[in-house]
Amino acid sequence: MLDTERLEEIVDAVTEKIYLANRTGELESLLSNWGLSTLIKNVAPSSDDFYDTYKDGKIVVIGASQVKEHDLLGIVKSLGLDKKRFEFCLDYEKIKNYQFSKMQYNLNYRLVIVGPMPHSTTGKGESRSTISELENGNGYPKVVRLGSNELKITKTNFKQALQEQQNANYI
Repeated sequence: MLDTERLEEIVDAVTEKIYLANRTGELESLLSNWGLSTLIKNVAPSSDDFYDTYKDGKIVVIGASQVKEHDLLGIVKSLGLDKKRFEFCLDYEKIKNYQFSKMQYNLNYRLVIVGPMPHSTTGKGESRSTISELENGNGYPKVVRLGSNELKITKTNFKQALQEQQNANYI
């Protein structure tokens, strides 16, 4: 018999496999292999399906910004969020080679906040732009665009975006 801690590790690993199989369209096959296919028979797909991640997961802020990372972290602190959850890539040139794939189907990434970025990066895949790739449901976390007519990271819209996600109990 396993101890509770080890059993919880196994349950977490199995749960992660189930979420991944669901997002990649392989859930029915996985459950069938486990002899559990009756669990999803006659279940209509929901229009609210999206790649759900851990609520306390990382928040990536990516986009060229005149606002310094230090100032953005001050806003994070003022909202009572843990700065360790945040990952910043605010340099236009570094964004071109940012490894977007590390967020794909990764439950540890919760939110991507985007500002201005190159139209084409290593992460755009077959999409017309990197942001389109992130938003088209290919296993990336939720995306929030900063700016109205054009993408722009400001202290105000950054704080507002975080507050909206807090109010929605998403982060």
